[in-house]
Parts: sequence; structure tokens; C-alpha cells
Amino acid sequence: MFSKLPNNLQNPFLTVFMKKVIILIAAIAFSITAFCQGGVNFEHLTFDEALAKAKAENKLVFMDCYTSWCGPCKYMAETIFPQEKAGEFFNPKFISVKFDMEKGEGPELAKKFGVRAYPTFFIIRPDGTVQHTIVGGGDLEGFIARVERGLNEKTSLDYLNKAYEKGKMNKKQLMNYSIALQDAYDEAKSKKINTELNAVLKDKDKLKKDFWPILENDGYGSENFKFVVKNLPAFRKNIGKEKVDAYLFGNYSMAIDNSNRGPEPAKTLEQIRQDLSTINLEKNDELMSKIELAQAIADQDVAKIISFAEQAAQSGSKEVWPVMNALNSIKNKASKEELGHIAELGDKFIANAPAQGKDYMENFFESFKIAAYTGVYFQDLTFEQALEKAKKLRKKIFIDCYTSWCGPCKYMANTVFKQENVGDFLNKNFICLKYDMEKGEGPELMKKFGVRAFPTFVILNPDGTVRHKLVGGGEGEQFIERVKESFDDNKALSTLTTKYENGDRDKAFLLQYTKTLNSLYDATAKDVAAELMNIATDEEKLSPDYSFIFLSSSLSPKDSEAEKFLLANREKFNTTIGKEKVDGRLSEGLYSELMRSIASKGENIDAKRLDAIGKEIKTLKLSNEKSLLALQTIAKAVKAGNIDRLLSTCEKELSKIDNNQYVVYYLSGAFEKATSAQKTRWQKIMQGQSK
Repeated sequence: MFSKLPNNLQNPFLTVFMKKVIILIAAIAFSITAFCQGGVNFEHLTFDEALAKAKAENKLVFMDCYTSWCGPCKYMAETIFPQEKAGEFFNPKFISVKFDMEKGEGPELAKKFGVRAYPTFFIIRPDGTVQHTIVGGGDLEGFIARVERGLNEKTSLDYLNKAYEKGKMNKKQLMNYSIALQDAYDEAKSKKINTELNAVLKDKDKLKKDFWPILENDGYGSENFKFVVKNLPAFRKNIGKEKVDAYLFGNYSMAIDNSNRGPEPAKTLEQIRQDLSTINLEKNDELMSKIELAQAIADQDVAKIISFAEQAAQSGSKEVWPVMNALNSIKNKASKEELGHIAELGDKFIANAPAQGKDYMENFFESFKIAAYTGVYFQDLTFEQALEKAKKLRKKIFIDCYTSWCGPCKYMANTVFKQENVGDFLNKNFICLKYDMEKGEGPELMKKFGVRAFPTFVILNPDGTVRHKLVGGGEGEQFIERVKESFDDNKALSTLTTKYENGDRDKAFLLQYTKTLNSLYDATAKDVAAELMNIATDEEKLSPDYSFIFLSSSLSPKDSEAEKFLLANREKFNTTIGKEKVDGRLSEGLYSELMRSIASKGENIDAKRLDAIGKEIKTLKLSNEKSLLALQTIAKAVKAGNIDRLLSTCEKELSKIDNNQYVVYYLSGAFEKATSAQKTRWQKIMQGQSK
């Protein structure tokens, strides 16, 4: 702050002078603040604006190509680039910009520069040409070293590409080219250059510090790795013991971790044991311990692997990922008791886990808790929480849509879902949830998924879209087979619907789609069935595969083409399906209509229709004609509204009706206004039917 000037200094010249001083000091202060902010200054510029500014300031452009979902991109943005040291290096040299490759200019830039992986970084000249490419992040020191290679024209990728095309490269240039290609993640070309370089490098060259980078990039088992082990004293002297030992430890460690992916893990582990017996590494004990763990994985020694996990949990070791990998390898072999013990150990691992890996670790050990459970493990999650978890784990969701009063729902919950085989199958393949369709989120979910009967089971993809639906339960293995339909693109509801909406009208497809929709009580099933009837041959319609259409009154309703075909070919259907089933189907609609008439006390039907039904029954010559005519006679008596007449009719006709307990139930409403004597008479009739 500047205080007011004394009166003797307040003259025009001094006032102008002091204003200039204040402006100069303010500019310096702003400049200092700008340089002290720390971190890389990524500017909000278009690509063309960045090039123009780079040209004006005689700088290069540093371009960060990222995506919102890329973990390494976030690490660089949140951990590396905000560091003050990063700002000190980048800000004086570059105009730095960053673009999301899926938004704004991003897709166009990704295409222009051939971005294939994330994060990718480019060093670009003001004329828009690429000087160097770096794929992948890393620690700040290592990343700066990669950028510095790009700043040096003679080690930049563009320079080396052009030099290679001219066909004049010495050993040092070939090595620099290989490193630049590795920076750009061009593995194929880097491998080619390495082959060329190794062909001209002599053993004495390899021992020099200048060529260490080319050896350093060759891993366990390569000729260069073997050369380092064979000439270890010389390398420790020329390169430095710490650097060489770190190279050996890292490669041996990786080889041990990957040993079980190879064809002969025991042979690999034994070779490493022999190497370590002759190499004096400070971390030999750590590597030997890793070998023991890898051997336990190869042998599938459950007890030994759990013992390793116990030791790691007890010691609070930070090296938990190899142990978790080992535990995962025995998941299908461990007993439920052992799986439960592993889940308990998980609590200790989670307590010591860094914040960054805690979520993953919680999900990992929860999977053991679920695997240890006998029966279906229904997770207590809101639907939103379940969706978030499914996306993260890339796992499908299984939802039991039930009600408290539904008998089959209770049977599934108390019997089927408690079975070990059902639980093991569903727990392994799904995040399992259950919601009462009349409470909490239930009504909203019932509407969302079009639930019309109980129980309904909805299977969702990890992104929350419907994959398949099942209506009704079933016994253990049978139910598992039904759920497996969700894995089959030829049976899963979502894929069938997509095919149908895209115009697929193949007969085999329409047949399967009709079956699936019909099993879900979906009203559109009859429309698909009608399409199928229009293109199917008579021979196909008469085949057993099509019989379910003709046996369903909803798929072949009255006066439909399907019903007409059934009536026209009745004798043939009697042979292929069976007369009893055919007659049952033909009488189904008439029976339902008569039962509705009785339930409504004759209010929903007129006398003429009741007479017409009687004629239809006689015309069809059904095997249950006697039963249906008796039901029709009773329906007419209910319609007449004379209780004495109805009682007399019931005494004569009720015994002729098959399974008449349902008729008795619906008839009870017709006697609400009966006298005591009439009710007593009705009681006697009912008692007579129960004998």
C-alpha cells in the first residue's frame, strides 16, 4: 500500500512519475505472482490460437490429449502437472493446451494426429508439424526426461524418422530412435529398430554406459537380460550398482508375477531361484518370498496362499496386490469356510489401504464374502447404487420383483434362492437385488420394467438397460437354465427386440420372439404371432414347434387366422398335439366367458349370447361338451335372477361340471339376497359337491 504524499511533494511532475512507478511495480508484482502460481499453465485456447501464440512468443506447443474416463490422464492432471517443478519446466518453453478427445475440437484433433491411446502428448511446432510424441504418463522426473528428448531436435521423433528414411544412422542414433519410438508407443517399429541395433552392437558396445538404455528396455528372458546377468560386475561398475540392481529386481519381480501365465511356471521359477543364488541383490529375500507365493499359485495350494494373506494382513504390508492376485486364483477351489476367512482378512487389508485403492479392495473382498454365502446373496442397495456398482464392476444385475402376498415369490425366496447351486450361479454372474413392488422404490421400478405378474425377474446390462426378463419361478437347475437364456443373443429379450425393430422377419426368429414375449405375458406377443402366421407354411404351422401358438387363446384369439387354421385342421392337430389339449384350447374361451357371466351375476352378457354359446359348444363337439353345457345352463339361471330356479338348476347340473369348486366359489355371490331357507338349501348343494 502507498500512503498519501506529503504536501511538498505534490506537484504535477512527481505525480506523473509516481504513477509510472506504481504501474511498474504492479506489473512486476503480477509477473512474480504468475510465475509463483506453480504447475503447468494450460491455457484455454483453440488449437489455431495456440499455434499463433507459440509463433508470437517463439515457443513450442505442448498438447495434452485426454479423455474424462482415462485413469492415467487424471493422474497426470491432478498429481503431476500441478507440481511447481512441472510449471518451472513447461511454462517458459511451451504454450500448453489440453483437449478432451471426445468433446469440442477433440475428435477432429484425434483424427488429425492419429491418437490411439490415452493420455497422448504432442510437442508441436508453430507451423503445426509434430516434433515429438509421448504416449502414457509417469512420475514427473521421468516424464520431463521424455519431454527433453523431444525438445532436443536430434533426439526428437520427427528428426529421427527422417534420418532413418535417408538410411544413414549410426549406433547411437539407432538407440535414440528406438527410445523415441518407445516414447510414442510404436512397439512394432521399436522392435524392428532394436533388432537392427542388436545386430550391429558388439559386446563391448553393450557394456558402455551410452548403450544402457537399449538394454534397460529388454526384459527378463531376452538375450540382453541374460548378457547383463552374465556380465553383472562390469555393468555395476560402468552403469552403477543401484541402477543395474533396480533393473534386475524389477524384471525378476515381473517375471515371477507373470510366471503362471506361461507354459512352464515351475521351470521359470526354478531358473530365477538359480539366478538369485548367484546374484547378491539387497532385496533377494523379497524375491524369494514372491517365488514361494507364485509356486503356491501354480500348485493351487489354498492353505499356503491363505497363510501368505494372513501374514500380509498381520504385518500391514503395502505389497498386497500379489497376494490379492494369489487369492483370486484360488477363488473357485477354496471351500465356503475358507472363502469366509479370506473375506474376514479383507477387513484388515481395507483398513490399511490407501484412499486411491480402497474402493477396488472393498469390492474385491466383498466378492469373497458373496462367494462364501450359501444361497443367493441379495445386496441391500438402492437401484441407483446398484447401477453405479454394476458400471464399476462391469457386471449384470439380477432383480427379483416380488410382492409380500405372492405364493410363488415366497417359494422362490424360502426354497429355491436358498439352494447352494442357485446361489453360486447367480452370485458369480450378477449383482443380485430384490424389491417389493408395492413398497419403496418398487412401484416406480414395476412401471419402469413393465412388470405385470409376480414373480418377475429382470436382468440388466451393466449400463442399466434391460437384457432379459423372466416371469414365474421354477426349481433350482431348471431356473438356472432359464436365467442362462440371458447370455444367449438368440434368446435374450433385448437382442430379440432390437432385431425385430431393425426389421428382422425370419420365421425362426419370429417364432423365438413370440415364445419369449408370450412367456412374459407381453400383449405384443399376439401381433408378432399374427405376422408369423402370415408367412409360415401349413406344414410349419402343424409342426410341434408352432403348437404353443394354437394352444394359447391370447396368441390365437377368437376369429383370428390362427384359430381359423386350428379349426380347419382340427383332426391333424388332434394327432400331433392330442385331442384333449385341442378340445381344452377350443373350450377355453367359452369357459372363461361363462365364468365371467356367473361372476357378474349375468350383468356383462345378454341372453342371446348365452344361447349362442350353447350352440357353439354343440357345433364344436368337444370332449367336455357335457361339462360346458351344464355350465351354460347354470349361467342362464344366474342371468334370470330367480334364486329357486338357480338352486334347482345347480342340484341338477353342478355335478356334471369338471373341477366345479371354482364355479361354486363364483356362484356364492348370486345368493347374497337369498332367504335363510334358500341359503340352507345352497349349503346342502355345496356339501354334496364336496363328497
